[in-house]
Amino acid sequence: MVASLPHCKKFTESLLSVGFKLNPHDPHIANKIVAKTQMTVCFHADDCKLSHCKKKENDCMIKWLHQEHESVFKDGTGKMEASRGKIHAYLGMRLDFAMPGQAKITMFDCLEETLVAWMKVEPNGDGTKTSAAPDNLFKTDEDCKKLNDKKAVAFHNTVAKTLHTTKRARPDACTFTAFLTARVQEPNEDNWIKLGHLMKCLQKTLLSPLILSANGSGILKWWVDASFAVHPNMRGHSGGGLSMGRGFPIVSSTKQKLNTRSSTEMEVVGANNFVLATCWTRCFVLAQGHDAIDNILFQDDKSAMLLEKNKKASSSKHMKHIDI
Repeated sequence: MVASLPHCKKFTESLLSVGFKLNPHDPHIANKIVAKTQMTVCFHADDCKLSHCKKKENDCMIKWLHQEHESVFKDGTGKMEASRGKIHAYLGMRLDFAMPGQAKITMFDCLEETLVAWMKVEPNGDGTKTSAAPDNLFKTDEDCKKLNDKKAVAFHNTVAKTLHTTKRARPDACTFTAFLTARVQEPNEDNWIKLGHLMKCLQKTLLSPLILSANGSGILKWWVDASFAVHPNMRGHSGGGLSMGRGFPIVSSTKQKLNTRSSTEMEVVGANNFVLATCWTRCFVLAQGHDAIDNILFQDDKSAMLLEKNKKASSSKHMKHIDI
């Protein structure tokens, strides 16, 4: 399929014409009840993934896709290819459903390509690290020498590829990536050393997969935490993720945009950073036809939890900026 915006609109309209309904919280996912069971279609760019429990229904859908959207050119290119079974390539990821009840997500090829490109620019890039982030990750040396053009381009490319991988298959590197993406405008030698630390960690854990599964409880569990005044401008850093059983399908690590004067305030701001994600996820799960019995956010600061629940009853006159 041609990866263009007009084609995406045409593809969406064709799905709607045969009875599919788009998920209102993600327009790239459509659902339809076929043979008393839901069929789900995910489509991004020129990749499309079908899910249904009956092989016959998938065959019919694949046949319809060939008829409606296949464009074979004179040289024979453009033919749509369908892959079946427990392992699929989708948006650069390798989705493995061989183990019942769980999904294994890997991006070995993308990571290996990133490491090879890094080694060409950094000949001393051998070695391994056990942790994704060093202790001094957020400490910046502004007086450090700026990178030359060759290294700056390599820094930009490596960070972009790592960000692409982090969002899909390697959430363990999200804190490091959050810092590096904020340094791409004027990277220096200190940033280059920290990028090397991340590359060595990825090199050691290259074959580590992301394994996801749901326990069927219908309970969405979020763990959110924050670090107080870890950035040079005294702002905190928020991090957290969602789990429905095993693994974290949604993970975020971000610098806070509000100055806080205590760890309690920092925890409140950290929870606020995840409010949109927690609400969106619940709505998305319900729109997919699954149960969302409860949506729980876990924190480790009692004062922050009381402030979030009781609002002004647990706040003081010093909390005016938080109230706003």
